[in-house]
Amino acid sequence: MVQQSTFDQLLLMAYGELNHEDARALQEQIKADNDLTVEWHSILRLTGKLDKAIISPSETSLKIVLEHSYKTEHLQEI
Repeated sequence: MVQQSTFDQLLLMAYGELNHEDARALQEQIKADNDLTVEWHSILRLTGKLDKAIISPSETSLKIVLEHSYKTEHLQEI
């Protein structure tokens, strides 16, 4: 298995996607390494901001997508 970078592991852990064993080991590393602790807190802060961001397409974009979908609807039957 290819070893993931620590940053990738931190990001996976921030989103609850790291398996329990790896998460526990990474938590121990975070406790022992000040630089890793700083990076962990930075990731948590940034992911929190991302989670709060609400991004919506413009009305024009929606209209274009819906029009294209309507025009190509018959192609789905092929």
